[in-house]
Amino acid sequence: MIDKKNFVNNVEFDDKNRICNLYDKMLLSNKIGNTVFTDEFYPPNVWRRLEELRECIPVNIFSNGIFEEAERRIIAFSPQEVWHYPLELIKIINKSPFKSLTHREYLGSIMSLGIRRDKFGDLIVKDDICYLPLQDELKEYVIANLKNIGNCPCDVKIVDIYNEDIPQYNFQDLNIISTSNRIDCVLSGITNLSRSKALELISSGKVLMDYLPIKDKDKIVKEKSIITIRGFGKYKFVDKSGLTGSGRQRLLFKKFI
Repeated sequence: MIDKKNFVNNVEFDDKNRICNLYDKMLLSNKIGNTVFTDEFYPPNVWRRLEELRECIPVNIFSNGIFEEAERRIIAFSPQEVWHYPLELIKIINKSPFKSLTHREYLGSIMSLGIRRDKFGDLIVKDDICYLPLQDELKEYVIANLKNIGNCPCDVKIVDIYNEDIPQYNFQDLNIISTSNRIDCVLSGITNLSRSKALELISSGKVLMDYLPIKDKDKIVKEKSIITIRGFGKYKFVDKSGLTGSGRQRLLFKKFI
């Protein structure tokens, strides 16, 4: 079995204390022979990496964020299959007929209730409804306290995930041509900026890959990597789709919309 030091070093995440906590939960699950859930949601660079370490871990690793392609998920350590997770899906309904609300406005209002970002999952906004997975212990608090998004009144209801339709992400295909899948080249292709301007985005802290700040312009963008560029949006790298006549790479991304 992998030891704690190697476990922590094998998971790229800015808060190493939280990774230590994951290791402790893994040991607890193995000791008691039962399922142990995380209290927080984790991005794909954590749960996906843990899935890759399965051979070194004494229990099974599962993750769930309710949505089919959820990025932020809670993690379960368990000796058996996990069928039920301590999650609820709520929908926040904008009651204002005069204003449409953005993802950012919903996010800001939820966090203004004093709820940390790691306590809830991805937000999907469809028309005048925002869908939000969160720890089930928080549902009553949100229902009782979230009355407005900005100046817009809202209703909060629980979604029956077993009998109601669960929304999915909307994506827009984006094909770019790049000399390589190095992050500075990819940024230039996505934003239509020069390489020097792309490097300025990196140096100013406006670029995240798999939810971590990019500091190295030589970082390679791998399949399924999520790139967030402040001011431009969020993109998932799908795969290489061929070469141009001059030998440059065709790269397919999906933009979250």
